[in-house]
Amino acid sequence: MRAEPRGGFVRIAHVVRSDSFAGIEKYISTVAPRLAARGCDVVVIGGESARMAAASDLVRWRPASTTWQVAREITHLGRLDIVHAHMTAAEVAAVITTPWHRAHRVTTLHFASPRGARGTRVLLVPLGWFMEEQIAISEFVATAVDASCVLPNGVESTQPGPSTRDRHVLVMQRLEEEKHTDVALRAWSASRLRDHGWRLVIAGRGSRAQELRQLCADLGISESVQWLGFVNDPTHLLAHAGVLLAPAPAEPFGLTVVEAMACATPVIAADGGAHRETVGVDGWLFPPGDVAACVRLLDDIENRNPLAYGDRLRSRQLRLFDVEAHTDQLLQVYLRLATQR
Repeated sequence: MRAEPRGGFVRIAHVVRSDSFAGIEKYISTVAPRLAARGCDVVVIGGESARMAAASDLVRWRPASTTWQVAREITHLGRLDIVHAHMTAAEVAAVITTPWHRAHRVTTLHFASPRGARGTRVLLVPLGWFMEEQIAISEFVATAVDASCVLPNGVESTQPGPSTRDRHVLVMQRLEEEKHTDVALRAWSASRLRDHGWRLVIAGRGSRAQELRQLCADLGISESVQWLGFVNDPTHLLAHAGVLLAPAPAEPFGLTVVEAMACATPVIAADGGAHRETVGVDGWLFPPGDVAACVRLLDDIENRNPLAYGDRLRSRQLRLFDVEAHTDQLLQVYLRLATQR
């Protein structure tokens, strides 16, 4: 039987309209138990049942896959100090249930684009007016959506991976148009690494999966490419990969990139979005979409001291993207709002 959370001086609900487990849900399931460990009373609404419910005995969890269900669950909680919404639908639920929870409304902006689809964006503009704090996950997102508070995500600090790593180039991301997985495949087809015993490993799922597999066949590289689909626990893959390749040209943050950094795994990334904030301007970056530049970095991996680069990335993660430090800063946002009553 799950233990009830300890009573705290801040009652918080993290809400997302979802029955899945991707980057946002993973973020919530990572931060919520840490807030509870700091004495907060935390409830999570939304997310995939098994993964969210198993996150921590300190956090209560309620399913909600529609906006109506999110709103209903919020009203059942009574008075709250903070309602922290993730994504537009959760923001709508947080606003319309204000007479019940009477809490400060916080939102995290996870994408570098306006709320909603193009046809509804004008109607959704007022949502931002009702949010007392809008947190952007990167400077890149903050600039795109005009948010004043930037609080980069944090990840758990792990032990660095082995010094002798698998000869794998790992791509771990959703297989959607904006992620440019095709750039990774085209770069791989032109790389000499295949001749040196390396393989390309692709972990993820999405609407372009079949199209990308066909491109792989058309390029004649199927024998050197491994498709893993969705991976529940990517830690082993990230820690043992020879390099993580992140080709997305406008990544809002790049949680997988920072998780790789925590393992001291070298990262090659497109020089766009938040990659400059995560791996840094002196990281192994290539112009977005530039297959030839990506190939040059891939082919030069073993000559560029990848172990030293990986160690530098891990030090950067510990300094800038630690989940404990992130939680402390987030709690300070809550406490500042809570004391305004």
